[in-house]
Amino acid sequence: MITYPNLYHLKYFVDAVALGSISGAAQKNLVTHPAISRAISALEKHLGTPLLDHRKKSFKVTEAGYVVVEQAKVLLAAASEFETLSLKLPAEETVVIKIGLSRTLSTAYLNPLLQEIKRKFPLSTVQVRFGTTNEIIEAVASGSVDLGMTIGSQSLATLKQTVVKKGQFLLVESTSKSDSDKRIESKSFILTEPRFETEKLRAGYRKQFGKTLPTLFEISSWEVIAQQVQRGLGVGLLPDILVSNWKAGSFRVLKAAWFDCPYGIYLHSLKARPQSQVLEFARDILASRRP
Repeated sequence: MITYPNLYHLKYFVDAVALGSISGAAQKNLVTHPAISRAISALEKHLGTPLLDHRKKSFKVTEAGYVVVEQAKVLLAAASEFETLSLKLPAEETVVIKIGLSRTLSTAYLNPLLQEIKRKFPLSTVQVRFGTTNEIIEAVASGSVDLGMTIGSQSLATLKQTVVKKGQFLLVESTSKSDSDKRIESKSFILTEPRFETEKLRAGYRKQFGKTLPTLFEISSWEVIAQQVQRGLGVGLLPDILVSNWKAGSFRVLKAAWFDCPYGIYLHSLKARPQSQVLEFARDILASRRP
């Protein structure tokens, strides 16, 4: 079977050469530096020849690379012309995709995704549903959501699940609270409903201090927990992506040698469901986005 180069990989390579910079190509295409590097490596593997000679903080285009640049420009121009042709079928004009994610991820991922879909597929409709990790995964498994994005996952044989980012759960409290006792065993905690990270915290606390973790509130929303933490009501167990934009000095992270809990941000879709062009585009944007 004949295989063809990925057009995105060709575009990333052409942009990198034109700008003389991997970082410049990443900024132009709204993706990460590693995404550009992986695309060029994949292109080199596909063509079976090096295209760039990497040096410290720079690169030199190989002879084969210059040939590929010129051929890629022709292909990309043809693809651009093809995209403007009025050959769309009625069904393609009214594509609807359903995306589910937690509100915690919406700020970092949803707005950029909607902007890119609007630019690339102006006639498509995106329906967004918010929910907990379990709710989103169940919605994808039942077919009521096409693409889900969650912190944490479940093992379901019917789903294609991909880790797109890793992070860490943190124990966070506000610095606005006047509290001279810095010992973690003197604190009260605000947690979500029982999940892997909450049960790991409870077990670690009991093993370390020989008593039950003092839980002030159980709230099934990290956003609401964050609000209570900012008001100085207690220590919240929160994913680091949620506090990444908090004002420096407004909070502190409590260190506990007995508690370490990494997490993954997952994309979920049904293995058996055909993927539309819009859905594949949405998956690529979410997978390459780095908040």
